[in-house]
Amino acid sequence: MSTELQHLIQRTLTARYETQTLEVKAAAEGTPRVYDTLSSFSNQNEGGIILFGIDEQAGFSVCGVYDAQDLQKKVHGQCEAMTPEVRPIFDTTEVDGKTVVAAYISGRPMSERPVYRTAKGITEGTYTRLGDADVRMTATELYEIETFKEGRRDDTSTSPETTLNTLDKRKTDRFILDATRERPLLARRNDNEILSLTGAVRGDRATLAGMLTLGDYPQRAYPNLCITAIAVNGTTIKQGSNGERFLDNKRYEGTIDEMLEGALNFVAHNSRTKVIVSNGNRRDVPEYPETAVREIIINALMHRDYGPYSNGTPVRLTLFSDRLECWNPGGVYGGQNINDIGYANMPTRNPTLVSLLEIQRIVENRHSGIPVIREEAASHGLRPPEFIDRNGSFLVRFFNATAEPAETTFPASAPDPTTAQTHHDNGLQPIRRANTRQAPGITRDMILRYCTEPRSAQDIAEHLGYDTAYLRRTFLRPMVDGGTLITTMPDKPRSKFQKYRTSGSDTQSM
Repeated sequence: MSTELQHLIQRTLTARYETQTLEVKAAAEGTPRVYDTLSSFSNQNEGGIILFGIDEQAGFSVCGVYDAQDLQKKVHGQCEAMTPEVRPIFDTTEVDGKTVVAAYISGRPMSERPVYRTAKGITEGTYTRLGDADVRMTATELYEIETFKEGRRDDTSTSPETTLNTLDKRKTDRFILDATRERPLLARRNDNEILSLTGAVRGDRATLAGMLTLGDYPQRAYPNLCITAIAVNGTTIKQGSNGERFLDNKRYEGTIDEMLEGALNFVAHNSRTKVIVSNGNRRDVPEYPETAVREIIINALMHRDYGPYSNGTPVRLTLFSDRLECWNPGGVYGGQNINDIGYANMPTRNPTLVSLLEIQRIVENRHSGIPVIREEAASHGLRPPEFIDRNGSFLVRFFNATAEPAETTFPASAPDPTTAQTHHDNGLQPIRRANTRQAPGITRDMILRYCTEPRSAQDIAEHLGYDTAYLRRTFLRPMVDGGTLITTMPDKPRSKFQKYRTSGSDTQSM
């Protein structure tokens, strides 16, 4: 393992940044507190590595640890102060005569999360990793873990605002007919039994799933379970010269099939259609393939989080000039890896809702949505779509072009920030982050245009689809040094509240 550790250290010293799975600590004068990092690494699938003996404040130089044996003993003591107890694997190596210690932290399955500092309790002592930072886990994220572990089903919850009379009779009659055809065992049941057995009703109330599929107006009970859709002129949301912010702004309500239809029409209305004439035949090619758009929207409605912390939040659809984005509350369910989406048999957050939609023939429920989206982009020669799972939410980016406009780009000689190393099965395996794009490099003008108003490094990274630490190290800091970007807190360069803004001269030249 020491050979792999030597390689990891050299990559770190060259790149000089931390990652989603890598934390560095000086430890030259004593053992640092790493409770937060132990928690955050344990609470993600990839786990992570803590390198002791590298000083970030001194430009990621090797300072060595004060005492390797004592350090491991005290770090192990911090691991024992976690619930459940963290069991690291240590390795040591020498760099220029100085000792560097690595602690490999394995990611825990969802059934063993959250991992938190016992003395602080779950609410205050549970952390998650965001780029190169450990941040306290939100109530929404904690609720999602407990929901999964306890097998809670938010889609079968009920509201005081719903009764059997809040279901639409026409939709209900059609559903019962479809259910008897699709599910032969239901054919000998009466109507009320069918609605109860399928989960559309519970007792004398319609369930959330029942309202979203058969309700006359679901928003009477769940006002914000809807889709908000906006179209903007450009690649960012900003106010125009006349005060306008959106080219189009709509809200779609009703049942899931009604919201889906409205959103599809919105995309068709606000996107372009290319006309291709071949062999005397005319063919209209939409900017965004309808099949892909449909899968993106229905997946957001079907797999979003409908729990108490999220059912006041709509699905958000945004059309930029270069892409379509669809955001929904609720990340990948059950702690699965985002790279497994569309390939592995994954648990379903809302099984009752999915089953009702399947009976209505609105969805297939064959885990085919994400592969279809990928295939549609490939068959139309478009950039691969991006699927981003971050902080209890899910974002899909679907692009309308194969590449970005030709501009002078920064050199692409820096090490790939999307590959980190983590301990797995007693070896080192590369972990590739799925929320980074595989596309041409960032351009100077892209960053300057986006930063005409102050933006945090995280905002810029999310907008461009890059790792935050990599973006800060490779692009933002050089641009600040060169005077094209200015910081809002120049006296506190490492503040978590730091933002970047295009300098006055560059703003005028754009």
